[in-house]
Amino acid sequence: MNCPFFKEQQVKYCGAAGYRKMILLDGADTGHERCSGPFHTECSVAGRAGSPQTGLADTAAPVCPFLRQSLVQYCTAAAFQKFVPASEPSLLRCGRPAYRYCDLYRTTVPVDSFRSAGSPPCCSGLGGQEARPICAPLHLDYAPNHMWLDRTAPGHCQIGIDAFLAGVLGSVEQLTFLTVAGVCQPWVVLTVRGVDLHLEFPRRIRISAANLYLRAEPVRLTADPYGAGWLFEGSTAESSEPDVPLVSGSKAASWVSEEYRRLDDYLSRQQQPVTSGHDATAGPALAPTAPLEHLSREQMLSLFSEFFSTHEIGRR
Repeated sequence: MNCPFFKEQQVKYCGAAGYRKMILLDGADTGHERCSGPFHTECSVAGRAGSPQTGLADTAAPVCPFLRQSLVQYCTAAAFQKFVPASEPSLLRCGRPAYRYCDLYRTTVPVDSFRSAGSPPCCSGLGGQEARPICAPLHLDYAPNHMWLDRTAPGHCQIGIDAFLAGVLGSVEQLTFLTVAGVCQPWVVLTVRGVDLHLEFPRRIRISAANLYLRAEPVRLTADPYGAGWLFEGSTAESSEPDVPLVSGSKAASWVSEEYRRLDDYLSRQQQPVTSGHDATAGPALAPTAPLEHLSREQMLSLFSEFFSTHEIGRR
C-alpha cells in the first residue's frame, strides 16, 4: 500500500544545461517546445555544447540530442516538489504502510480520517466504563514493558510506546536517544519531573532511523503515541538470543485491561493520596491519569521498574 501522496512520473530535462530543471511530461506543452522539434538548432545552450557524440551541432536531428527523460518520484503533499530518481517503492516509507508515520502526511490528512481511512481498529472499553477507554490497535504487537512494534512490511518495523505508558507518564520534559542506528535493542531515556527513566525495547532490531523530532517536541510522544510519537524505525534482525514474547490482537486488549487493574492495585498498596476515587463495591476502577506526576522520585522509579523495565520482564 502506497501513500496517497506518493507519485511516480516521467520528467524531461536538458542534459547540456548547467542547472537541471525537470519538467513533468504529463501535461507538458511539447507543441510549442523548442527541444522537441527542429528548432532545437536555434538553442544557444545546445549550440555551445555541440553533439554529445561528435562535439558538433546536429542540425538534422528531429529533436535535441540533449533532451533527456527519466522516471522520478515525488510527494504531492509537499509545498515544494522535489523530484528524486525512482527506486523500488517498498524501499521508501512512502511505499509501505509506514507512510502513516510521516509528519507531512499526518499534517495534511484530517485527524478524524485516520480512523476511517488509514488506522486499523482499536480495542476499547473496560467493564462498560467509558471514562478510560483502552486503546490497543489490533495490528500492533506489544512488549511486556508497553512498547509496540508495527510490522509495516516484510522485514520492516516501527516502534513506539502504547497509550497505557503514555497515560502513566503524563508530560515528558526531555527525550534522549541512546541508540539511533545499528543492530541493538532500541533504547531511549525519558525525563519526567527531572527524573530519568530508561526505556528499552526487549528485542534487537536493525535501526535505520529514530524520531529525532521528539527531542524538540517531546509532547508528541504522549499526545500521539501510535502516530507522530513513534520512536524507532528499522528492520527485524536475526539473533541467536530467544525473543521476548509479544502479544497482539484481542489478547492485547485483555492484557492492557489487566495492566490497568494491576496499576490500580499497585497505587493503592502505596497508601498515597494517589487514588482512583471509586467505590469499593463497584468493582476495580481504572488508575488515575499521569500517576507519575503525584509520586516522589523513589516512588516514580519503583513504579517504572515494576511496569516498564526490560530487566523485570523475565521475573514476572
